[in-house]
Amino acid sequence: MKSSLFSDNKVADLISKVRPSILLQTLNQWIHIISLSLWIGGIIFFLFVFSPAAQSLPPRPGMDVLNRGRHNFQTLSWIAISLMLITGTFNFVLRGVATGFALGPGYYLILGTKLFLFLAMILHHCFQAFKYAPRIASLSAPTEPHNSNWPEDLLSQWRGWLVLLKINAALGPIVLLLGIGLTKT
Repeated sequence: MKSSLFSDNKVADLISKVRPSILLQTLNQWIHIISLSLWIGGIIFFLFVFSPAAQSLPPRPGMDVLNRGRHNFQTLSWIAISLMLITGTFNFVLRGVATGFALGPGYYLILGTKLFLFLAMILHHCFQAFKYAPRIASLSAPTEPHNSNWPEDLLSQWRGWLVLLKINAALGPIVLLLGIGLTKT
């Protein structure tokens, strides 16, 4: 005779509902973590590898390479930011529904701090994309092919763009640690 635990349809129904939910939640968390890793990894790569390498080239090719790299990095960043917004919202809703949104003041304090810093990072990225990037692109285009120096106006724009990238490089790990803190509360 079979045990009533395994023959009960309610248990089977519960198991069939839990497995997809856990799978979906795990997949969502992985996408969230991978997106953050791509964005922060891209920032670190751009600051410590790509930018110094491009600046070591002669000015004209260096300007072209750095500008193309900036464009590609910004594309990757917007994809990662979009995925983090979607998956982060989904993570919050899943956790909230599971607890009836009774997550406690510690959770909401960490979440609020994380969101504030994440929004600051997005704001910095918007300044990079919409303030500095058009100027960098326009200043990169008209330079002479055999220019022996980087134009000062272009360098000034790159400095502003890179300062914002450095700020995001500092904030990114803090946001990551706050996210880990959310899982512990």
